[in-house]
Amino acid sequence: MYENYPIVLATAAFIKDPTGRFLIVKKSPHESIDAGLWTVPGGKVHPSEPIIASLLREVREEVGLTIDTYKWIGEDVFIDRDRYFHAQHFICSAIAVEPVILEKSLTEYEWIAKDEITSYHFPINIKNRLLEVFTSK
Repeated sequence: MYENYPIVLATAAFIKDPTGRFLIVKKSPHESIDAGLWTVPGGKVHPSEPIIASLLREVREEVGLTIDTYKWIGEDVFIDRDRYFHAQHFICSAIAVEPVILEKSLTEYEWIAKDEITSYHFPINIKNRLLEVFTSK
């Protein structure tokens, strides 16, 4: 029964700058998942890749930053096109927060404060986690 539902393991990096703002990125409208929405850096874990290695790699690839500290803050499970995604969420800090160098699947980035969340369109799971991390300062 469950063999028809592939599981995809993913990571998501909630990167905080020294002033308490978080990095968000906007997906290209041509992306297959969350097209045109704001989200946080992250992506799929490669086969046989450790989760933390995936977290560090995805941040480097997507925004050009190097993570120096991270802490697991929860998991989000959702279904998209008959696949179960298990996204591991981490709160992170980077060695340096500039320059942000976006990969081609991303079109914009912003460092936002809590009161700016409503100005952006996020997947609901990302919006809820951002509200949570801002509240748990």
